[in-house]
Amino acid sequence: MSSLLTACGSGSSGTSAEDLATQAAATAQVAATTAASIEVAKQQVSDALSEIVTDATTAKTVSSAATTLTQKAASEASSYSEVAQSLASTQAYAAQAIEQAALAVAQQAIADQANTTVQSSQSLTEVQQAASTAQTAAATAKTARAAAEEALAQAQKALTQLESDIASALASRRYTKLDSYGNTLSANADSWACVKDNNTGLVWEEKTSDGGLRDKKWRYRHMHNYPGYGNLYDYNGVQLCAVLGTCDSYTYRDAVNSEGLCGRKGVWRLPRREELGSIAQINDGQKTPHINQSIFPETANIPDKSAYCAENMAKTAADCGYAAGTELHYTSDGRIECNYQGVDYTKQLVGTTQQLLEQSILVALRQQGEVPDGMTVGVYPNANWVCYTRLVSSQ
Repeated sequence: MSSLLTACGSGSSGTSAEDLATQAAATAQVAATTAASIEVAKQQVSDALSEIVTDATTAKTVSSAATTLTQKAASEASSYSEVAQSLASTQAYAAQAIEQAALAVAQQAIADQANTTVQSSQSLTEVQQAASTAQTAAATAKTARAAAEEALAQAQKALTQLESDIASALASRRYTKLDSYGNTLSANADSWACVKDNNTGLVWEEKTSDGGLRDKKWRYRHMHNYPGYGNLYDYNGVQLCAVLGTCDSYTYRDAVNSEGLCGRKGVWRLPRREELGSIAQINDGQKTPHINQSIFPETANIPDKSAYCAENMAKTAADCGYAAGTELHYTSDGRIECNYQGVDYTKQLVGTTQQLLEQSILVALRQQGEVPDGMTVGVYPNANWVCYTRLVSSQ
Protein backbone atom coordinates (compact mmCIF):
# COMPACT_ATOMS: atom_id res chain seq x y z
CA MET A 1 0.00 0.00 0.00
CA SER A 2 2.83 2.37 0.88
CA SER A 3 4.61 1.53 -2.39
CA LEU A 4 1.46 2.39 -4.27
CA LEU A 5 1.17 5.73 -2.46
CA THR A 6 4.79 6.49 -3.10
CA ALA A 7 4.38 5.79 -6.78
CA CYS A 8 1.26 7.90 -7.01
CA GLY A 9 2.90 10.77 -5.15
CA SER A 10 5.88 10.74 -7.49
CA GLY A 11 3.64 10.88 -10.52
CA SER A 12 1.64 13.86 -9.33
CA SER A 13 4.47 16.17 -8.13
CA GLY A 14 7.53 15.30 -10.23
CA THR A 15 8.67 16.63 -13.67
CA SER A 16 9.09 14.31 -16.52
CA ALA A 17 12.29 14.09 -18.47
CA GLU A 18 10.50 15.57 -21.46
CA ASP A 19 9.49 18.64 -19.45
CA LEU A 20 12.99 19.09 -18.19
CA ALA A 21 14.33 18.91 -21.70
CA THR A 22 11.81 21.49 -22.87
CA GLN A 23 12.75 23.81 -20.05
CA ALA A 24 16.42 23.38 -20.80
CA ALA A 25 15.84 24.10 -24.45
CA ALA A 26 13.88 27.24 -23.61
CA THR A 27 16.60 28.43 -21.27
CA ALA A 28 19.23 27.74 -23.90
CA GLN A 29 17.16 29.64 -26.48
CA VAL A 30 16.87 32.65 -24.18
CA ALA A 31 20.60 32.54 -23.52
CA ALA A 32 21.34 32.25 -27.23
CA THR A 33 19.01 35.12 -28.04
CA THR A 34 20.56 37.22 -25.33
CA ALA A 35 24.05 36.37 -26.55
CA ALA A 36 23.08 37.21 -30.13
CA SER A 37 21.55 40.47 -29.01
CA ILE A 38 24.71 41.30 -27.10
CA GLU A 39 26.79 40.58 -30.22
CA VAL A 40 24.50 42.81 -32.27
CA ALA A 41 24.94 45.56 -29.70
CA LYS A 42 28.70 45.05 -29.77
CA GLN A 43 28.69 45.36 -33.56
CA GLN A 44 26.54 48.47 -33.38
CA VAL A 45 29.03 50.04 -30.98
CA SER A 46 31.92 48.99 -33.20
CA ASP A 47 30.27 50.48 -36.30
CA ALA A 48 29.40 53.68 -34.47
CA LEU A 49 32.95 53.99 -33.13
CA SER A 50 34.37 53.51 -36.63
CA GLU A 51 32.14 56.27 -38.01
CA ILE A 52 33.06 58.57 -35.16
CA VAL A 53 36.78 58.03 -35.69
CA THR A 54 36.39 59.04 -39.35
CA ASP A 55 34.30 62.11 -38.49
CA ALA A 56 36.60 63.08 -35.62
CA THR A 57 39.66 62.87 -37.86
CA THR A 58 38.00 65.14 -40.39
CA ALA A 59 36.87 67.47 -37.63
CA LYS A 60 40.42 67.78 -36.32
CA THR A 61 41.57 68.81 -39.80
CA VAL A 62 38.76 71.37 -40.00
CA SER A 63 39.66 72.74 -36.56
CA SER A 64 43.32 73.09 -37.54
CA ALA A 65 42.38 74.89 -40.77
CA ALA A 66 40.00 77.21 -38.91
CA THR A 67 42.69 78.06 -36.36
CA THR A 68 45.18 78.85 -39.11
CA LEU A 69 42.56 80.92 -40.93
CA THR A 70 41.83 82.90 -37.76
CA GLN A 71 45.50 83.67 -37.26
CA LYS A 72 45.88 84.71 -40.89
CA ALA A 73 42.85 86.99 -40.75
CA ALA A 74 44.05 88.67 -37.57
CA SER A 75 47.52 89.18 -38.99
CA GLU A 76 46.31 90.62 -42.29
CA ALA A 77 43.80 92.93 -40.65
CA SER A 78 46.03 94.14 -37.84
CA SER A 79 46.80 97.49 -39.51
CA TYR A 80 43.31 98.16 -40.86
CA SER A 81 40.68 99.30 -38.39
CA GLU A 82 38.41 99.84 -41.41
CA VAL A 83 37.88 96.07 -41.78
CA ALA A 84 36.81 95.34 -38.18
CA GLN A 85 33.39 94.09 -39.24
CA SER A 86 34.63 91.64 -41.88
CA LEU A 87 37.36 90.47 -39.47
CA ALA A 88 34.74 89.79 -36.79
CA SER A 89 32.64 87.85 -39.28
CA THR A 90 35.63 85.75 -40.31
CA GLN A 91 36.55 85.03 -36.71
CA ALA A 92 32.97 84.16 -35.76
CA TYR A 93 32.67 81.56 -38.53
CA ALA A 94 36.09 80.13 -37.69
CA ALA A 95 35.17 79.90 -33.99
CA GLN A 96 31.96 78.11 -34.93
CA ALA A 97 33.96 75.63 -37.03
CA ILE A 98 36.34 74.98 -34.11
CA GLU A 99 33.46 74.56 -31.66
CA GLN A 100 31.60 72.09 -33.85
CA ALA A 101 34.80 70.20 -34.59
CA ALA A 102 35.45 69.88 -30.86
CA LEU A 103 31.93 68.53 -30.38
CA ALA A 104 32.54 65.89 -33.04
CA VAL A 105 35.86 64.88 -31.48
CA ALA A 106 34.28 64.64 -28.01
CA GLN A 107 31.91 61.93 -29.23
CA GLN A 108 34.81 59.51 -29.59
CA ALA A 109 35.31 59.39 -25.82
CA ILE A 110 31.62 58.62 -25.36
CA ALA A 111 31.80 55.82 -27.91
CA ASP A 112 34.99 54.45 -26.33
CA GLN A 113 33.21 54.19 -22.96
CA ALA A 114 30.26 52.45 -24.61
CA ASN A 115 32.68 50.01 -26.21
CA THR A 116 34.27 49.25 -22.82
CA THR A 117 30.82 48.53 -21.41
CA VAL A 118 29.78 46.07 -24.10
CA GLN A 119 33.10 44.25 -23.93
CA SER A 120 32.85 43.65 -20.19
CA SER A 121 29.13 43.34 -19.49
CA GLN A 122 26.84 40.39 -20.05
CA SER A 123 23.73 42.39 -19.22
CA LEU A 124 21.61 42.78 -22.29
CA THR A 125 20.06 45.93 -20.88
CA GLU A 126 23.46 47.48 -20.26
CA VAL A 127 24.94 46.63 -23.65
CA GLN A 128 21.85 47.77 -25.54
CA GLN A 129 21.90 51.05 -23.64
CA ALA A 130 25.61 51.37 -24.50
CA ALA A 131 24.85 50.69 -28.17
CA SER A 132 22.14 53.35 -28.16
CA THR A 133 24.55 55.81 -26.57
CA ALA A 134 27.23 55.03 -29.16
CA GLN A 135 24.81 55.44 -32.07
CA THR A 136 23.61 58.77 -30.69
CA ALA A 137 27.25 59.86 -30.37
CA ALA A 138 27.90 58.83 -33.99
CA ALA A 139 24.93 60.84 -35.22
CA THR A 140 26.07 63.84 -33.17
CA ALA A 141 29.63 63.54 -34.51
CA LYS A 142 28.41 63.38 -38.10
CA THR A 143 26.16 66.42 -37.70
CA ALA A 144 28.87 68.37 -35.88
CA ARG A 145 31.48 67.53 -38.49
CA ALA A 146 29.18 68.69 -41.28
CA ALA A 147 28.45 71.90 -39.36
CA ALA A 148 32.18 72.45 -38.83
CA GLU A 149 32.87 72.01 -42.54
CA GLU A 150 30.10 74.44 -43.46
CA ALA A 151 31.35 76.99 -40.93
CA LEU A 152 34.88 76.66 -42.29
CA ALA A 153 33.59 77.25 -45.83
CA GLN A 154 31.80 80.37 -44.61
CA ALA A 155 34.95 81.49 -42.79
CA GLN A 156 36.94 81.10 -46.00
CA LYS A 157 34.39 83.21 -47.87
CA ALA A 158 34.54 85.79 -45.10
CA LEU A 159 38.35 85.80 -45.34
CA THR A 160 38.09 86.48 -49.07
CA GLN A 161 35.80 89.41 -48.32
CA LEU A 162 38.17 90.57 -45.59
CA GLU A 163 41.09 90.56 -48.03
CA SER A 164 38.97 92.49 -50.54
CA ASP A 165 38.09 95.01 -47.83
CA ILE A 166 41.76 95.34 -46.93
CA ALA A 167 42.58 96.04 -50.57
CA SER A 168 39.85 98.67 -50.64
CA ALA A 169 41.12 100.18 -47.40
CA LEU A 170 44.63 100.30 -48.80
CA ALA A 171 43.34 101.86 -52.00
CA SER A 172 41.32 104.43 -50.08
CA ARG A 173 44.46 105.48 -48.25
CA ARG A 174 46.33 105.98 -51.51
CA TYR A 175 43.45 107.16 -53.70
CA THR A 176 40.71 109.70 -53.10
CA LYS A 177 37.51 109.54 -55.13
CA LEU A 178 36.18 112.85 -56.48
CA ASP A 179 32.79 113.83 -57.87
CA SER A 180 32.28 115.74 -61.13
CA TYR A 181 32.87 119.02 -59.30
CA GLY A 182 36.11 117.86 -57.69
CA ASN A 183 34.62 117.31 -54.24
CA THR A 184 35.95 114.47 -52.09
CA LEU A 185 33.76 111.39 -51.86
CA SER A 186 33.73 108.63 -49.27
CA ALA A 187 36.00 105.65 -49.87
CA ASN A 188 32.99 103.37 -50.42
CA ALA A 189 31.28 105.63 -52.96
CA ASP A 190 29.71 103.62 -55.79
CA SER A 191 30.53 106.11 -58.53
CA TRP A 192 33.11 108.83 -59.02
CA ALA A 193 34.32 111.10 -61.84
CA CYS A 194 38.01 111.42 -60.97
CA VAL A 195 40.61 109.86 -58.70
CA LYS A 196 43.41 111.64 -56.87
CA ASP A 197 46.58 109.65 -56.28
CA ASN A 198 47.71 110.81 -52.84
CA ASN A 199 51.21 109.46 -53.50
CA THR A 200 51.87 111.68 -56.50
CA GLY A 201 49.20 114.37 -56.29
CA LEU A 202 48.03 113.53 -59.80
CA VAL A 203 44.30 113.56 -60.55
CA TRP A 204 43.10 110.93 -63.02
CA GLU A 205 40.02 110.88 -65.19
CA GLU A 206 37.53 108.11 -64.50
CA LYS A 207 35.58 106.70 -67.44
CA THR A 208 31.85 106.23 -67.92
CA SER A 209 29.65 103.54 -69.46
CA ASP A 210 26.99 105.81 -70.95
CA GLY A 211 28.12 105.90 -74.58
CA GLY A 212 29.01 109.58 -74.25
CA LEU A 213 32.24 111.51 -74.65
CA ARG A 214 34.17 109.73 -71.88
CA ASP A 215 32.86 106.19 -72.38
CA LYS A 216 35.44 103.57 -71.47
CA LYS A 217 35.17 101.68 -74.76
CA TRP A 218 36.18 104.54 -77.07
CA ARG A 219 39.60 104.51 -78.80
CA TYR A 220 41.60 107.24 -80.50
CA ARG A 221 44.26 107.74 -83.16
CA HIS A 222 47.50 108.92 -81.61
CA MET A 223 49.92 109.87 -84.39
CA HIS A 224 50.58 113.62 -83.99
CA ASN A 225 50.95 116.24 -81.28
CA TYR A 226 47.94 118.17 -82.46
CA PRO A 227 44.17 117.58 -82.84
CA GLY A 228 41.88 117.25 -85.83
CA TYR A 229 43.23 114.34 -87.88
CA GLY A 230 41.36 111.24 -86.65
CA ASN A 231 38.51 109.40 -88.30
CA LEU A 232 35.33 108.01 -86.73
CA TYR A 233 35.79 104.31 -87.52
CA ASP A 234 38.70 101.91 -87.58
CA TYR A 235 39.67 99.80 -90.60
CA ASN A 236 37.26 97.07 -89.48
CA GLY A 237 34.35 99.49 -89.46
CA VAL A 238 34.19 99.61 -85.65
CA GLN A 239 33.26 102.97 -84.16
CA LEU A 240 36.23 104.63 -82.48
CA CYS A 241 34.52 107.35 -80.43
CA ALA A 242 31.35 109.42 -80.05
CA VAL A 243 30.41 113.12 -79.71
CA LEU A 244 33.63 114.26 -81.40
CA GLY A 245 33.86 114.91 -85.11
CA THR A 246 37.29 113.32 -85.22
CA CYS A 247 38.66 110.57 -82.99
CA ASP A 248 42.20 111.51 -82.08
CA SER A 249 43.68 111.80 -78.61
CA TYR A 250 44.30 115.57 -78.66
CA THR A 251 40.80 116.38 -79.90
CA TYR A 252 39.53 114.32 -76.99
CA ARG A 253 41.81 116.15 -74.58
CA ASP A 254 40.49 119.52 -75.77
CA ALA A 255 36.87 118.39 -75.42
CA VAL A 256 37.37 117.25 -71.81
CA ASN A 257 39.20 120.49 -71.00
CA SER A 258 36.26 122.51 -72.32
CA GLU A 259 33.88 120.61 -70.01
CA GLY A 260 35.84 121.39 -66.87
CA LEU A 261 35.76 117.81 -65.58
CA CYS A 262 36.02 117.62 -61.76
CA GLY A 263 36.26 121.39 -61.53
CA ARG A 264 39.40 121.42 -63.67
CA LYS A 265 39.29 123.33 -66.92
CA GLY A 266 42.16 123.63 -69.37
CA VAL A 267 44.57 121.53 -67.30
CA TRP A 268 43.78 118.02 -68.46
CA ARG A 269 46.54 116.45 -70.57
CA LEU A 270 47.81 113.15 -71.93
CA PRO A 271 49.92 111.47 -69.25
CA ARG A 272 53.58 110.67 -69.65
CA ARG A 273 54.36 106.99 -69.85
CA GLU A 274 55.99 106.98 -66.41
CA GLU A 275 52.82 108.56 -64.99
CA LEU A 276 50.70 105.80 -66.50
CA GLY A 277 53.19 103.35 -65.05
CA SER A 278 52.95 104.91 -61.60
CA ILE A 279 49.41 103.61 -61.10
CA ALA A 280 50.25 100.10 -62.28
CA GLN A 281 50.47 97.38 -59.66
CA ILE A 282 51.22 93.68 -59.48
CA ASN A 283 48.05 91.85 -58.48
CA ASP A 284 47.81 88.46 -56.82
CA GLY A 285 48.73 85.81 -59.35
CA GLN A 286 49.76 88.64 -61.72
CA LYS A 287 46.09 88.95 -62.64
CA THR A 288 45.48 91.45 -65.43
CA PRO A 289 44.99 94.29 -65.86
CA HIS A 290 47.95 95.29 -63.69
CA ILE A 291 46.12 98.06 -61.87
CA ASN A 292 43.83 98.51 -58.87
CA GLN A 293 40.46 97.68 -60.39
CA SER A 294 38.55 98.82 -57.33
CA ILE A 295 39.76 102.33 -58.25
CA PHE A 296 40.11 102.02 -62.04
CA PRO A 297 37.40 99.45 -62.88
CA GLU A 298 37.07 100.66 -66.46
CA THR A 299 40.59 99.62 -67.48
CA ALA A 300 40.68 97.76 -70.80
CA ASN A 301 41.70 94.11 -70.51
CA ILE A 302 42.06 92.83 -74.07
CA PRO A 303 45.47 91.19 -74.60
CA ASP A 304 47.68 93.29 -76.92
CA LYS A 305 44.79 95.65 -77.68
CA SER A 306 44.56 97.67 -74.48
CA ALA A 307 47.18 100.40 -74.76
CA TYR A 308 46.52 103.81 -73.21
CA CYS A 309 47.85 106.87 -75.03
CA ALA A 310 51.03 108.27 -73.53
CA GLU A 311 52.35 111.72 -74.35
CA ASN A 312 55.01 111.01 -76.98
CA MET A 313 57.62 113.32 -75.51
CA ALA A 314 60.77 112.57 -73.51
CA LYS A 315 63.81 114.36 -72.13
CA THR A 316 66.48 112.24 -73.80
CA ALA A 317 66.89 110.14 -76.93
CA ALA A 318 67.54 107.11 -74.72
CA ASP A 319 64.14 107.59 -73.09
CA CYS A 320 62.62 107.36 -76.56
CA GLY A 321 64.61 104.26 -77.40
CA TYR A 322 66.28 105.98 -80.34
CA ALA A 323 69.52 104.59 -81.76
CA ALA A 324 72.61 106.76 -81.92
CA GLY A 325 72.52 109.15 -84.87
CA THR A 326 68.71 109.33 -85.04
CA GLU A 327 67.51 112.79 -86.05
CA LEU A 328 65.87 114.43 -83.06
CA HIS A 329 63.03 116.94 -83.00
CA TYR A 330 62.90 119.21 -79.94
CA THR A 331 59.93 121.15 -78.64
CA SER A 332 60.08 124.63 -77.15
CA ASP A 333 60.43 123.19 -73.63
CA GLY A 334 63.51 121.17 -74.62
CA ARG A 335 61.87 117.75 -74.87
CA ILE A 336 62.18 115.28 -77.71
CA GLU A 337 59.32 113.96 -79.81
CA CYS A 338 59.37 110.16 -79.51
CA ASN A 339 57.85 107.29 -81.38
CA TYR A 340 54.24 107.01 -80.36
CA GLN A 341 53.96 104.83 -77.30
CA GLY A 342 51.39 103.69 -74.81
CA VAL A 343 50.95 101.65 -71.67
CA ASP A 344 49.13 98.32 -71.84
CA TYR A 345 48.16 96.94 -68.42
CA THR A 346 47.59 93.46 -69.88
CA LYS A 347 51.19 92.79 -70.92
CA GLN A 348 53.05 89.84 -69.44
CA LEU A 349 55.39 90.95 -66.66
CA VAL A 350 59.15 90.47 -66.80
CA GLY A 351 59.83 91.31 -63.15
CA THR A 352 58.31 91.93 -59.78
CA THR A 353 59.52 95.44 -59.02
CA GLN A 354 57.67 98.63 -59.83
CA GLN A 355 60.37 99.70 -62.27
CA LEU A 356 60.28 96.39 -64.13
CA LEU A 357 56.50 96.53 -64.10
CA GLU A 358 56.50 99.91 -65.84
CA GLN A 359 58.97 98.63 -68.42
CA SER A 360 56.89 95.51 -69.04
CA ILE A 361 53.71 97.36 -69.92
CA LEU A 362 55.24 99.99 -72.21
CA VAL A 363 54.29 99.27 -75.84
CA ALA A 364 54.82 100.81 -79.26
CA LEU A 365 51.48 101.92 -80.66
CA ARG A 366 52.44 100.65 -84.11
CA GLN A 367 51.76 97.24 -82.56
CA GLN A 368 48.31 98.23 -81.33
CA GLY A 369 45.68 98.57 -84.00
CA GLU A 370 43.53 96.74 -86.50
CA VAL A 371 46.21 94.92 -88.51
CA PRO A 372 49.52 93.15 -87.72
CA ASP A 373 52.59 95.32 -87.32
CA GLY A 374 54.42 95.71 -90.64
CA MET A 375 51.31 95.81 -92.82
CA THR A 376 50.54 99.47 -92.23
CA VAL A 377 52.73 101.01 -94.92
CA GLY A 378 50.93 101.36 -98.24
CA VAL A 379 48.08 98.92 -97.61
CA TYR A 380 46.89 100.31 -94.28
CA PRO A 381 48.88 103.53 -93.82
CA ASN A 382 47.11 104.69 -90.67
CA ALA A 383 45.64 101.48 -89.33
CA ASN A 384 47.62 101.21 -86.13
CA TRP A 385 48.52 103.81 -83.51
CA VAL A 386 45.19 103.34 -81.75
CA CYS A 387 44.83 103.66 -77.98
CA TYR A 388 42.42 104.24 -75.13
CA THR A 389 42.66 107.45 -73.13
CA ARG A 390 43.06 108.22 -69.45
CA LEU A 391 43.73 111.91 -69.01
CA VAL A 392 45.61 113.33 -66.04
CA SER A 393 45.90 116.68 -64.32
CA SER A 394 48.75 117.82 -62.08
CA GLN A 395 47.06 121.07 -60.99
